[in-house]
Amino acid sequence: MTRAVCEPKRQEQAVRSDGQHSGEMTRPIHEIRRPAVTDSAARTELEEYKLSLRRFHPIDHGLPWACQTHCTQCDATVPGQFVYEAKEDRVYLEIACPRCGTRREFHHDVLFVKDLSRQRADAGPYQPTETYAGTPIRPVLKYLPRTVETLCPECSAVILGRYYRKDNNVLIEKTCPEHGYFRDKISSDAEMYLRATWGIFEDERGVHAPQVSGASHCPTDCGLCNQHLSTSVLAQIDLTNRCNLTCPICFANANAAGYVSEPTYEMVVEMLQTLRNQYPHPATAVQFTGGEPTLHKDFHRLVRKANEMNFSHVQIATNGIMHADEEFARRSAEAGLHTLYLQFDGVGEHFYRKTRGQDGLFAKKLACIENCRKYGMKVCLVPTIIKGFNDDQVGEILKFACENSDVISGISYQPVTFTGRISHAELEKKRYTLHDLAHDLAKASGADLRRDFLPLGSVTPLSRMMECLDGKPKITASCHSDCAFGSYMFVTPEHKPIPIPSVFDFFGLMTDFNHYSRKIKARHPVANWYERLHIAWFFFKRYRWRRFFDTDIRPWTFIKALGGMTNKQKGRGKAGTRTYRTLLTAGMHFMDRYNFDCERAKRCVILYSTVDGVYPFCTINGGPVFRPYIEKMYAQSPEQWQAGHPGEELRPKFQSGDNGHGGGCKRC
Repeated sequence: MTRAVCEPKRQEQAVRSDGQHSGEMTRPIHEIRRPAVTDSAARTELEEYKLSLRRFHPIDHGLPWACQTHCTQCDATVPGQFVYEAKEDRVYLEIACPRCGTRREFHHDVLFVKDLSRQRADAGPYQPTETYAGTPIRPVLKYLPRTVETLCPECSAVILGRYYRKDNNVLIEKTCPEHGYFRDKISSDAEMYLRATWGIFEDERGVHAPQVSGASHCPTDCGLCNQHLSTSVLAQIDLTNRCNLTCPICFANANAAGYVSEPTYEMVVEMLQTLRNQYPHPATAVQFTGGEPTLHKDFHRLVRKANEMNFSHVQIATNGIMHADEEFARRSAEAGLHTLYLQFDGVGEHFYRKTRGQDGLFAKKLACIENCRKYGMKVCLVPTIIKGFNDDQVGEILKFACENSDVISGISYQPVTFTGRISHAELEKKRYTLHDLAHDLAKASGADLRRDFLPLGSVTPLSRMMECLDGKPKITASCHSDCAFGSYMFVTPEHKPIPIPSVFDFFGLMTDFNHYSRKIKARHPVANWYERLHIAWFFFKRYRWRRFFDTDIRPWTFIKALGGMTNKQKGRGKAGTRTYRTLLTAGMHFMDRYNFDCERAKRCVILYSTVDGVYPFCTINGGPVFRPYIEKMYAQSPEQWQAGHPGEELRPKFQSGDNGHGGGCKRC
């Protein structure tokens, strides 16, 4: 047994030395450039908190690592320790079970082993070895059991844990030196989980000029640091922490903070500029969120400004109350709002009494959807799924979306995230995983579990191929295989969902794109006519020809559908009445302290632009939960805010009337 300590690679990138600190306001915001926080330089509450997360960091601590572990033979929790064998360059878990005896289990690892050549080969032929900033990239592991850098659910400190298999479940366990042992479920279908790890492609390399340099301790150096691998697919900006609801399950904790955090118009524009400055892939899609973003006094002005700054997609995360008002919806459409990411927990009023604490919300959502239909905006339904409460609504929500696919373009199911203390029994009872969702979607749609479900990262070659067609950078969903999982579906004119992989070998098509797009880019920036014909041929090659006589979907149907996915004027409304529309039905499982994986955080594609830099979603809202520290940087007391906003309501009261639009949706 040999002690293993990982030495982080030194960063050579130049850092501004003008005294910037995480937790202190820097203006303009898009000029934030700072080094990773150190013991000697920390001076803000946020920096002290970030340092506290490192006190047990596995990279600094090294092996052996004493722990408690689950003996899968007798189901007892017993003593154990992780050890490193230098001669083998391998990591083992030593299990000392009083009943079953002492044994060693080999664990796949990228934290302590020296030679990562096999892991890189598993990641794909084009797997990069370092970010643009020169930081080594640890490939995503494809096997179980494996080690993981995770967090203590009590104190958020970074600790060592493992993913392992018990029966057909994938579990995570970890031991904090201060707070003891924790276990949680990652997946309810181990076979599907492992297939998903092979369903993603090579990593990206981050950005050329990260705001934080010299970082080596994820997630304690956020802002965006040199370790981050992905660029933004859908950027987020909080417009306010105020809300016109008091939802018990809100991760933003809106209305409960005791202060008001509401950036000015100028601050938001600087945060937008931060996103546009990302290179080589400037953010092109932004979502305004909160709280309830429509309460910001400059809401429509900011939507208009985002369009002027060349964001090709502008959407909001909303409860839909303001857009149930037709005049407000009309103004949003005129300002350039494209999509509403609409809170939608079930088909019927009673679900909202539990999850949102109000009556009359479902009628408001129907009115909102009808107004989006009228003014040409899209809707993505966003159900928060709680096991044993509304998981029976997965199929009903899918049916509702198909019946309204002229205006609804997707469903983003979100298994509930646990941000506070919870007992193991309660956690086990309520935890709903992405693979629970896949099983429920398969029951509702007839989809095949082995064929029709893929991780979101499987579509990254599509972005690369689209770049070859017009020469413009495209957003790339290069997230971890654990982050998002689901299926793309055709919706027939009769509102029937047909999984696209049932008609096309989707993963095979993406594999073709992955290879051919790189060949094209090696020759020239934009594909020529011959190469475009070759691209079209891939659709015929990967068409499941045995489906030719039992469906009227053809290769060109998919080509047109892709046009609808990328062009906002195609596939919805009147333009889509005679075509097959597409519907994304997927789950995005945001992390909490129980299931946190630092390698997932490094690949996050849902990035928040804040006054303190750019943060991954699961570090600002889950895991270490940096949100309150950042909000306090520009917070006001309720009295201060009210004095500066005479005539406005601090907490607008929800009115349950249905505005006369309750019958507009095709389902109700």
